[in-house]
This record gives sequence, C-alpha cells and structure tokens, in this order.
Amino acid sequence: ALCEGRGLRGLYSSAAQLLAAAQLEVDPPAALQLLQRVRAHVMHHGSADEVARLQLAFAKCRLASLPPYSKAAPPSAQTLQAHVLPPLQEALEGFGKLRAHTEAAEAAYLASRVHATAGATAERDVAAQVFVAAERAATLAAQRPLGRLADYAAEGVLEAHLAELAELDAAEAAVYAT
Repeated sequence: ALCEGRGLRGLYSSAAQLLAAAQLEVDPPAALQLLQRVRAHVMHHGSADEVARLQLAFAKCRLASLPPYSKAAPPSAQTLQAHVLPPLQEALEGFGKLRAHTEAAEAAYLASRVHATAGATAERDVAAQVFVAAERAATLAAQRPLGRLADYAAEGVLEAHLAELAELDAAEAAVYAT
C-alpha cells in the first residue's frame, strides 16, 4: 500500500510477485488475486524476466487452486488447456529467450505433468524433451568458466570470446525451438 500511494508501481509489482510466491503455499486463491492486481502493469512495463516469472506464478497458482487430484474425478483437460497451459507456455518462451535454463526446465516440467494429467501424451513427450534439454543446458552453463576483464586485454581475445558466445547462443536457441 505504501508503494502504491507514492507512485512506486514497479516496486509494488515486484513486492507483490514475491509475496504471491510465498503465499502460494498457504492460500493459492489469494496469491492468484494478488498477481491479477499487478498483471497489467507487469505485462506492460515489466522486464522479460518479470513477465516470465509472473506467467509461471500464474500457472502455479491456478494449479494449486484446483481441487486435489483423484482418479475418480481428474481435472478436466479443457480447464487445464485453457487456464494453466497458456501461461506455462509463455513462461517457457520467456525463459527460453533469456536463456534462463533452470526456470525454463521448471516450466517445461510443469507443462509435461499437466499434459500427462490431461491425457495428451504426445504433448507430454515434447514438454519432457524440452525439460531434459533445458536441464542439460543449465548443467553446461553452470560448468562454463567465467572470464575476467583482464583476460580480454590481449589483442584478439575479446573477439574470440564474442565469437564463442555467438556460437553458444545459436546452440542454446535450438534448445527451445521445439
């Protein structure tokens, strides 16, 4: 309320997303309502990371708001495809563009589980493959050595590093092409 009253809408949106992530465990409908209040601002003014995180949080809230799973009365495929899968797909695309592999893997994993619940085995398999590829990319990214600014002082080193980054970027773009 303090942020809203003083015209700090961006700060309010960030704080609301953090609060909703914590609130998700306790009260998913309230978390969803909080995210809905800041959605328009984040979608219009937020960074690509904030938008992707918002979409992932939306999908998690909607999943958590569903009644407990039972084989006798599983959630309808129509509900899952209309309210859960679109934000998951948007989150996956956003994290893929940002090369945020760990977050993309989380979105792909959830999408795979939702497709499995909806009975869409072909889509489940595609999402599972994206999950495996994103996990592999996250592992490779964590193993990649970081450079130091002084390492680029020698002639041609920076150019070689930039060329290597371009190759890595092209390879990583293929991870989320499916």
